[in-house]
Amino acid sequence: MFFKKMTSKFLLTGLLAVSFSDAFAQAPRVVTIGGSLTEIVYALGQQDHLVGVDLTSQWPPEVKDLPQVGFYKKISAEGVLSLAPTHVFAYEDTEPATAVQQLKDAGVFVTTFGRTPPQEALFENIAIIGDVLSAPEKADELARQIKSDLGAVAQKVAAKTDKPRVLFLLNYDPSQMLVAGRGTVVHHLITLAGGVNVGQELKGYKPLNSEMVTSLAPDVVLSVDERWESMGGAEGMKKLPGMMDTPAGAHNRFVALPGSLMLGLGPRIAEGVQLLVDAIHKEKGT
Repeated sequence: MFFKKMTSKFLLTGLLAVSFSDAFAQAPRVVTIGGSLTEIVYALGQQDHLVGVDLTSQWPPEVKDLPQVGFYKKISAEGVLSLAPTHVFAYEDTEPATAVQQLKDAGVFVTTFGRTPPQEALFENIAIIGDVLSAPEKADELARQIKSDLGAVAQKVAAKTDKPRVLFLLNYDPSQMLVAGRGTVVHHLITLAGGVNVGQELKGYKPLNSEMVTSLAPDVVLSVDERWESMGGAEGMKKLPGMMDTPAGAHNRFVALPGSLMLGLGPRIAEGVQLLVDAIHKEKGT
């Protein structure tokens, strides 16, 4: 049943130039456009199929030795095609759409992946990649391990008595503080970690002004390592309009975690949740 569903999804991509059987007649040469998709390929032990990745692919470290095809929002069809891929794995929001269509028109087997609902999407993505790369058993095993790891973290979260209010800033330039609302991966992770996303009334990533930041009253302000130093770290965040009037500002609770874990949707999801648990919950007596 799943294979039938997967086949239908592939056909909907419009790759009429390549038949389903032709695409599987040779060992796949894969370009991944999305760091989490790259991580799944590695977690399945299928990295020998990779011939290129996008700039969001940062894990595992050896992925940096592969040719890069640019940022997923600015993909060049020519750059991807120069690697002679048979398959491209890409998230649905890969841009520009014209480049994606060029890949399809060139006979590349393009598979698009979703991010929502986050946990369901993760397991579906693992299953699809496992089938394409002829590793369905490994995909099942990986999914079971992730569920087990998440279950272990959930037990730790259940023992927490606090419910910290968390503000996630993707961009904390004073001229535009971009925060995570519902429907984002980080919103899902905050929830799994036993926190409350103060931006949950918003959808996606939205800008906030100083008055809104103060009124949201976050206990913890979270960002990603990749932007931490360039924005001045905790000292820079304290200077944001309205920030010092929040509980986070008053108690100096500013945290940065790896972007590949907070923004991605890959097999290390349990690790990301555990880092959040450690970052947002106060230790007893503090």
